[in-house]
Amino acid sequence: MDDSRPIFIQIAEQIENDILSGALAEEAQVPSTNEYAAFYRINPATVGKGVNVLVDTGILYKKRGIGMF
Repeated sequence: MDDSRPIFIQIAEQIENDILSGALAEEAQVPSTNEYAAFYRINPATVGKGVNVLVDTGILYKKRGIGMF
């Protein structure tokens, strides 16, 4: 993450790219916000904001108590 764009946008694009490339299978659970936060060494709230962008656009959906798919 070394771009002039906000980090949450970069996270959203990375997840979207992982889905499109097949690194994350369709309907598979994506790593948690805490896992992404630890990996990128950023605040979990920032990751959550990026994930919510993908939920709002219909790329991801939430299963309450389970995670994001």
